[in-house]
Amino acid sequence: ASWVFPSIKGGRLGLPCFHTLNKMTKMDAPSLTSYDPSLSRAALLSPPQLISFHTIESALSNLLLSPSGAELILSSQADAYRLSSSGACAALPIQTAGQIPQPPLRAGAGAQMCIKTGYAHGDAVLVSKAAAGDGRGNNTGAVSVYSQTSLRLTAVLCDGGILTEARTAAASAYACRAAVRRAKATVTGVGIVGGGVQAVWQLRLLGACGAVDPAVAQVVVKTRSRASAEAFVRRMAASSFPPDRRWRFAHFEDSVRFRRCQLVLTLTTSRSPVLGMEDVALAGNAFLHVSAVGSDSPGKCEISTELLSSADLLLVDSIAQSKERGEFQPGRWGEGTVPDLVEIGTEGTVVNGALAAGTDRHLFTVFDSSGIAMQDVQMAKLMAGHLQSGAS
Repeated sequence: ASWVFPSIKGGRLGLPCFHTLNKMTKMDAPSLTSYDPSLSRAALLSPPQLISFHTIESALSNLLLSPSGAELILSSQADAYRLSSSGACAALPIQTAGQIPQPPLRAGAGAQMCIKTGYAHGDAVLVSKAAAGDGRGNNTGAVSVYSQTSLRLTAVLCDGGILTEARTAAASAYACRAAVRRAKATVTGVGIVGGGVQAVWQLRLLGACGAVDPAVAQVVVKTRSRASAEAFVRRMAASSFPPDRRWRFAHFEDSVRFRRCQLVLTLTTSRSPVLGMEDVALAGNAFLHVSAVGSDSPGKCEISTELLSSADLLLVDSIAQSKERGEFQPGRWGEGTVPDLVEIGTEGTVVNGALAAGTDRHLFTVFDSSGIAMQDVQMAKLMAGHLQSGAS
């Protein structure tokens, strides 16, 4: 299918980047581009579309409130991983402003803007996504969509960063659910390290995809202080999105409960481990799965190498990227060798939504998600398809 967002009428979905050109410029005025009249013609007849934040927010909400919609989100990420691991796509070098070795941004010492660009071979589009955060919980971003055929900008998704939040959480939920299905167990405890925006989205996707039942599982929150943990719990309780209010919480001060969690999510911007052997129980649980989400630029890390080395299976979104900006940066391992890694999109790794059985020892799994460009490509395509179906 061709890449087209629904026709925009009355500002329902957004606004064209350019309104009627002839109202701003006389059509018979001297042209700087008379050598190529198609430039002006294309700008007038098919301007890029701006898809508004509220349109995207509404679409995401509708998807998350429907089991089939949540499945579409997870499937988009599964497709992204399969494309990446099969080599059927291209991801350009990631640009990260504001973090070492680049100079800081004026937004603050913890601020960064990450730009990821990618496309699938033979697909209709090329997508470039900018996602930024100031390190204090204020995130933003936008997604630019280009035609692979005309090479022109066709749409800008003014998502304020929530598509990145959703796809990041969906990727983690995909791995968590695969581990749960592999163990054929019921999750009674979810441990989260970090109480920022991504923690909200992680719980949304875990509940929406059915990996965890909020009525059964308790969420144990580990943050820098009890006050920040309580602030996160209050934010969830006061949310206007109904599923957010279904979760039950406990604070990490009850370390026994945290160690009983079968799923653990690390969601920080830390440059030193926030999760170690002492924080989890490798015995006594039917299974243990850790999704490491926060390590997304050189120098960041969240999990101790001792804990990583004890895992039965180490999954990553991209082996090369995980060694560049994920948990497996070689500098962390000293004289040791980085353990064997398996890309989650490799054929046979996830079968029918569950981790392949492997051996009986595959009970402690880790998924290192540093975020790949194809996730953004597939998320943009999902939005286009959803908006098209809603407009028809």
